[in-house]
Amino acid sequence: MCLDQLPLAMSYVPMQRWEDLYAPSVALERGTLFAKLDLPFIGKEAVQNGR
Repeated sequence: MCLDQLPLAMSYVPMQRWEDLYAPSVALERGTLFAKLDLPFIGKEAVQNGR
């Protein structure tokens, strides 16, 4: 199969209840209105010894 025939991306977005909402100004900073979806990316800090 050629790579150009594969879908670009697939996402999973769980349904959220309208609870634990951020204030609009905080939501703009955090990138989400829902506090439960606010899962910051840790990146290389999560990997020990840079591996």
